[in-house]
Amino acid sequence: MVPVIFQSKRFQDVILLLLAIALFASPWVLGFADNEMAKWDAGVVAVILAYMAAASLSETRQWEEWVTLVLGAWLIAAPWVLRFISDIPATRLHWGIGALTIIVSLWAEWTYRHPPRLSAH
Repeated sequence: MVPVIFQSKRFQDVILLLLAIALFASPWVLGFADNEMAKWDAGVVAVILAYMAAASLSETRQWEEWVTLVLGAWLIAAPWVLRFISDIPATRLHWGIGALTIIVSLWAEWTYRHPPRLSAH
């Protein structure tokens, strides 16, 4: 049996908020702040992701999960599209945060469609 906290939509939104904070800080922490394209992408996506997570904490809407899923997919594609694939720390960070964002978004979508049932104990 999965603990109820892991089935909570709030828990998933907090994870997304933490991923957004990590993404925002990453150019300075991982040393790619001089790569303007990677830095701006990390910052812009982090702000949107944080906004979506915070909004979802107050009121859950199913479309928010799809937006965060698209943000995760963008993070994976961004190193190629924005041409910073040769910046290894930036690329790995984008791929990692992107993959985790997709996983959490799909998990949240699953939770939305299959809410935990209260036991009648």
